[in-house]
Amino acid sequence: MSEIDPLEAPALLLRMVPETAEHIAEMYEMPAAEAVRSEAAEYDTFALLDEAFTRPVVQPELRRASPDFELMSRCFEFVDLMVRSSTRALTGPVHFQVLEALLEEEMFLERTIPFMQERTRKETAQMLIGYGNPVPEELLR
Repeated sequence: MSEIDPLEAPALLLRMVPETAEHIAEMYEMPAAEAVRSEAAEYDTFALLDEAFTRPVVQPELRRASPDFELMSRCFEFVDLMVRSSTRALTGPVHFQVLEALLEEEMFLERTIPFMQERTRKETAQMLIGYGNPVPEELLR
C-alpha cells in the first residue's frame, strides 16, 4: 500500500476495522461513515485512535483469554500502515495512543507481539529501550 494521506486515515481505520464504527459514531454523534469524512475526525487522530480503536476495541480484545486472531491481525495491519508513514501526523498518534497503551497492562504487549509486523516490532522495541524497559526477545525477531 502506498503512503497514507493523514486525511484518509479515519476512513481507512473504519474500512480495516469496522468494529470501530459504533465508537466512531458515538464520538462524533453521527454515523461512522459520515464521521470519518468530517474535519473533526481528520484532524483529531489522537482522540480517534484512543477513543474508537485502542480503548474500546484493541484493549478489551487483549483481555480475553483468546484474542480474536482475525480481528487483531487487521488491527495491527492498520497500526503497521500508520507506523510506516513518513508523516508525524500519523506516526505520533499511533505511537502515543496505541503503542504506549500496550504498556498499560503487562499482558497487552505480550499478546500483541504475534500480530505485529516487522516495522511495528522495531518501533515498539525502540520505545521500550527509550523508556528503559526490557525488550521481549520476540520483538527482536
